[in-house]
Amino acid sequence: MGWARYAHTMRIWVYNSGFFYIRPTIPSIELLDRVADRLSKEKAWDQAVFNEELFFPSHPGYTGLHASKRTMDYYLFMNSKVLFKTVRRDDKLKKLKPVIIHVNYHPDKLPRMQAIVEYYVNGKQDALDAFPDGSEW
Repeated sequence: MGWARYAHTMRIWVYNSGFFYIRPTIPSIELLDRVADRLSKEKAWDQAVFNEELFFPSHPGYTGLHASKRTMDYYLFMNSKVLFKTVRRDDKLKKLKPVIIHVNYHPDKLPRMQAIVEYYVNGKQDALDAFPDGSEW
C-alpha cells in the first residue's frame, strides 16, 4: 500500500494557484521553497505541484508541511465558474459585489472579462446573459 497505509481517510481538495493569499510563516515559506525546487527540476504543472506539496501527508521518509489552510468566501473571491453557473442565476447572489473574479474556467476569457466589467462596473444588468454556463460555444 505504500504511504497510503498511514492515511486511513483522506479528503482531497485542490486550490487554484492563480489567486491566493499566503501569510509569511515558516510553513508557507517552506511550501513555496518546495514548489520552486520541484518546478526548477521537473517539467510539471505549477498548480498540481502546489497542491501536491500542500496536501501530501507525512509518512516514513517524508515530512509533510504543517501549513494551515483556509478557504476564502468563494462568493467574494470567486472564479468564473461560480459566477456564470451560480451567481448570475440567483437573485440574492447577484446583489453581491465580489472583491475579485478569477476568469479561469472558460476558454473565451476576454469577452467574459469585458462582460464582467460591464455588469459590475458599468451596471449593465444583462451583460452576463449571452454566455453559456460552461464552454458550449
